[in-house]
Amino acid sequence: MTLLVLISGVLAASTPHALAADSAREWKFALQPYLWAPVIEANLKFSTPSGSSGAPEVEIEPNNYLENLDFALIVTAEARKGKWSFTADFVYMELTDSESRVNSVDFGGGVTSTSIDVGTEVDTTSFITTFGGGYQFIDSPQLKMDIVAGLRYLWLESQVDWQLSGNIIGPGPGQTFARYGSHTEDGDLWNGVCGIRGRLLFGQSHWFIPFYGDIGTGDSDLTWHLYAAPCYSFKDWFNAMIGYRYIGFDNGGDDLIQDLRLYGPVIGARFSF
Repeated sequence: MTLLVLISGVLAASTPHALAADSAREWKFALQPYLWAPVIEANLKFSTPSGSSGAPEVEIEPNNYLENLDFALIVTAEARKGKWSFTADFVYMELTDSESRVNSVDFGGGVTSTSIDVGTEVDTTSFITTFGGGYQFIDSPQLKMDIVAGLRYLWLESQVDWQLSGNIIGPGPGQTFARYGSHTEDGDLWNGVCGIRGRLLFGQSHWFIPFYGDIGTGDSDLTWHLYAAPCYSFKDWFNAMIGYRYIGFDNGGDDLIQDLRLYGPVIGARFSF
């Protein structure tokens, strides 16, 4: 399996200016590359495949994405001017052969649960972006904090290849779900989000903790994103960090994406210039 992780994020630099009072009027940018290695869990509700009477509901079991990853592109960008900030976060991933199972089949008039799965696998391609603006409402030597608001978009395409130990018979006459098959489907979700972003400082110490948290709704019943990473400043222009990131979606109805969880450690560095 080819493993390619191209990571870049939070772009930050400032134009030098002779007067410190004028610096607040200048745009500032920074660069923070990082690697994220999440566990992935999901429940997907497919539409009825061609030639079948039922639609499979599939659970993607917890997978370490480094074992299944073909390609990932992770980019986060931030621009700041005075108290205002603008951010955009991008996560694109391609995964193959994620261990999964068919939990039930929806025959339209009723759902039949099953435990006869013997080898279902799912390939997924996903794209998540969160973007918006923020305003700094706390600016003290110990704490910097912005209130943020924006949008989160999720697009996911999945191909399921299922293997069951036998056909599943539905509650109605002639309703059958075949023991073998394949089906590809995609879906997307838009949500509004709001939250906070900031950093906790420890006096003259080289240590500080950047953090982020948001929550929102829209096409999803609920979505959220949490992040925190203790960081050490080696130089004014170079910091190293290790932390944790969690993105979640809870949905219902007939959406393909019933729920999705991505959570795991992050490690990276921040460059200021």
